[in-house]
Amino acid sequence: MKIELAQGINEIAKRIKQDDFVRAVLSGRRRNMQPGFERVDIKPVMIKDEIKLQVMSNDGRQVSTKNVELDFDFTIMLNSGFANLQADTTSESYSIRISKKDEALVAIGKVKLERELNHDRIKQRLLAENNPIFKALDMSDLLGRIKPSKMDKYKQVEEFLRLLVPTIEGEIKDQDSLSVVDLGCGHAYLTFAVQEYFKSKYKTVSVLGVDERLDSKEHNERVAEKLKVNAKFLAAKIADTPAQKVDIAIALHACDTATDDAIAWAVSNEAKVIMVAPCCMHELQTQVKEAPEPWAMLTKYGLVKERLVDLITDSLRAQILKLLGYRVDIIEFIGGEHTARNIMIRAVKTGASVKAIDKERYEQMIKQWNVRPYLSKLLSEKLKAAAGISGS
Repeated sequence: MKIELAQGINEIAKRIKQDDFVRAVLSGRRRNMQPGFERVDIKPVMIKDEIKLQVMSNDGRQVSTKNVELDFDFTIMLNSGFANLQADTTSESYSIRISKKDEALVAIGKVKLERELNHDRIKQRLLAENNPIFKALDMSDLLGRIKPSKMDKYKQVEEFLRLLVPTIEGEIKDQDSLSVVDLGCGHAYLTFAVQEYFKSKYKTVSVLGVDERLDSKEHNERVAEKLKVNAKFLAAKIADTPAQKVDIAIALHACDTATDDAIAWAVSNEAKVIMVAPCCMHELQTQVKEAPEPWAMLTKYGLVKERLVDLITDSLRAQILKLLGYRVDIIEFIGGEHTARNIMIRAVKTGASVKAIDKERYEQMIKQWNVRPYLSKLLSEKLKAAAGISGS
């Protein structure tokens, strides 16, 4: 839903002042703007019997914290250049993505959160630590607390859910069932978490976890039996996953071209929402022999070249999805202190027609760098049909 940007910012500011406000997150960067921080988190806290607002600002190196009064004016901060604005209350998640045209694209979802006023940075979780799935997955102890060795995994699952929930609730409506396929599911932490969260919101939630390791399939089936849930698991390569109807396709840290296999399978099966967090990427690295000028100044340094080509890989993946009728953004899904692989590609199928500028930019990029993305090969027929682009 599109609204005026000023109206959207006013809505976020208004929710921060409400009595049921839980938290707000400001992240990303608007076109031609540079906010002072990479991310800002805002939450209410109780200090000496008085409620204040705690503002945690992350500049990429360190986090600074300050507490302000409830009447603090956040308008300047909200207008400072962040591209993604989200404010959660106890019953509603209100998020805005600001487009390149400075349009406010709004998603509103229903949530069930508790207002936590402890002055200790404890986040209100979408799935509590004592949820039965974490016990079945051997992530929590007898007291229902996440084990220290599993805390990073727990936070990854939590943040993935936090981004997935408003996307689903904003895009998938008027249906009583939800189908989810987790490609490269491993031990299915995310698979079970998604099913657990959405089971109260849909009459049926069908999930399929795919991983080529047989031991993962056997482990996940034992967990499903413990939880008495209807979850299916398949021991197969992502590319060999049978065709089927799917609302959401997700992949968390599928290595190298397995991420491309996941995206290609999702597109081929007309997934309404695709959310993937790529892992290691080598395929395009081997293709880059010489960088177009002036980029050789960067690629002569091995570490810088690796990171730059990783970003090019994900940007080309996003552009291919855009050419195939998806609305796409690339976001941080969890802080770098929990995992070095913290980029997420989020795509929502809109069926929008191809714009000439998007096709030109894609073709120019692959020509200048003399590369052929693996994903373009997998989706060559669809790219040719949609945009007249050869993937070979």
